[in-house]
Amino acid sequence: MKQSVIHNGASGYENLTLAVESMQAERFGGSLSHFNEAYQAFSRGADDLSVWGSSLFDLLRFVPGLSKISSGQYALEAGRHFALAGIPLARIAEELSFSKEAYAQGEKISLLNFLKRIRMPLEEALVELEAGNQALERVDIRDIPEEKQDQFLSMKRNLPTFIGLVRSFNQQEALLEELLGGNGPRKYLFLLQNNHEMRATGGFIGSYALMDVNDGVVRRFFVDGIFNPDGQLKEKIVPPKAIQKVSTNWSLHDSNWFPDFPVSAEKAIFFYEKTGGPTADGVITLTPTVMQKLLAVIGPMTLPQYGLTVDADNFIPVIQEQVEVGYDKEENQPKKVLADLTALLIEKVFSLQDETTLYKIAEAFVEGLDEKQVLLYMRHDETQALIDEAGWSGRILPASKDYLSVIHTNINGYKTDGVIDETIRHRAEIGTDGSIIDIVTITRTHRGGHTPYEWWNKVNADYLRVYVPEGSELLSAKGGTWEFPEAPLDYTALGFRRDADVELEESGILIDEKSGTRVYRDAGKTVFGAWVYVSPQESVTVEYRYRLPFTIDMGAIRQGGADSYAALYQKQSGSIGSRLFASVIVPDSIEPIWQTGENLIPYGREWKLETKLSTDAFAGMVFSAVKK
Repeated sequence: MKQSVIHNGASGYENLTLAVESMQAERFGGSLSHFNEAYQAFSRGADDLSVWGSSLFDLLRFVPGLSKISSGQYALEAGRHFALAGIPLARIAEELSFSKEAYAQGEKISLLNFLKRIRMPLEEALVELEAGNQALERVDIRDIPEEKQDQFLSMKRNLPTFIGLVRSFNQQEALLEELLGGNGPRKYLFLLQNNHEMRATGGFIGSYALMDVNDGVVRRFFVDGIFNPDGQLKEKIVPPKAIQKVSTNWSLHDSNWFPDFPVSAEKAIFFYEKTGGPTADGVITLTPTVMQKLLAVIGPMTLPQYGLTVDADNFIPVIQEQVEVGYDKEENQPKKVLADLTALLIEKVFSLQDETTLYKIAEAFVEGLDEKQVLLYMRHDETQALIDEAGWSGRILPASKDYLSVIHTNINGYKTDGVIDETIRHRAEIGTDGSIIDIVTITRTHRGGHTPYEWWNKVNADYLRVYVPEGSELLSAKGGTWEFPEAPLDYTALGFRRDADVELEESGILIDEKSGTRVYRDAGKTVFGAWVYVSPQESVTVEYRYRLPFTIDMGAIRQGGADSYAALYQKQSGSIGSRLFASVIVPDSIEPIWQTGENLIPYGREWKLETKLSTDAFAGMVFSAVKK
């Protein structure tokens, strides 16, 4: 039996390997044949072991000397499921090959039709992959031959990621259909935001693109510098006060003032219309971080007309230098290199022949969405609801308990956010009466000053906004700069229009007399705003101390009940991720009886959380009275 099982297992593994190789070589008939042979071999091996009875396998896992029988059965079962998953995956790869061949011949490819054709095989593959993964979890690594253990561990690590990507694709099918124009022609305004010059939704808008898509076919993708349409703006609108330091008139390149992306996206659509542009159905933002992720997968791209080769490592400094100083002064189109690179990148993606690379591209793009390096906004309410549900909208999130979001807006601070390291410390102190005092410190360290690039050696000028629970009471603030710039124009006399959202925000501002901190409300939060400057090779720390608008119900806890504390830490869109050190200090009379996962670590009466805000973070705990 042992010899038969080993023989069939080896045959199944060999056929799986040959199936994958055939798929990569686009020999799809041979690939399907090998997947079928792998399934038959794994099934024969499993049948040999079936004499033990399926109910015994879990027991054998714990019997010394016999666990290999259990591991062997589950490994064969996993192989059988993977072979069955490979059959629909090979059909998908064949569809992809046909699409790429048609694209190479100049045909317009409908991504929507392609997605519809692969829907059923993808669902079939997902069922088998999940079943195979469950079987794989029951295999003891010690029962795997030593020379195969590294491959086994690699597959075990990567498989959940792949399954998650396939599952996410299935869940977002309705969203993809709408985005790709399955319900009619769609026009999207792309905003290319530079997160080395931070703005509220991800960075300064240096370039934009317009894309037309219908029934899954991209009809047009046009990239241009942002100041070209801005030069056609006839409307005169008063900018937010902070923006007035650099712009006398509000326009598209400064439109992303509000951290709540749907609000800023509507401003961008409005300004683009006022420049004579068409009405967009939605707005999509991208940061250089996304381009880096894609270049890391695709590899270097050569731009012979500029004498440049761009890769993931040199992308930002090389492109930035070309935009700032290396462009053709007579042609005077500094952002043209970015437009040319974007077009080349899109062409490369469509012409790829390697399914593994395409998977990695999809993974990188989803990662960019999850990290808010890509934001989506659609005017269609049902589609926007799907975007919100996926967590890709860049919306300021509601929170019933504690909340913190640190928002930077670089005003004439060059590209220095690219060399700023930031640490955020959040400390919640629960008093004996249940009241909660929060202390937030934000430390920014400037690593520039000695770089070969002038734009990294300047002072970082930042209008800092800290979003906390609505109704929070500021107790003290320090570290900011007392600065209240005068308006550059008499806007009333000159007949400028005032934006209703900006007016609502600014009319409610109160000034803390001791620190000069602006205190107001926006997006259902209380906001603390101040100017903060940090010079090269220096650090600055800003601190806010405030009382939360809710308390822990100590009375209910004393009577045998419970209450909770939770905090949502929302990263700024486009940020590469600040270091976060959070802690909760509780009085002696209460103790946590539950907490979120293992991310809160106790140190006496203090519970600590340390993480990087590459995505949003959440922590919470439930309290009861200390048992005597």
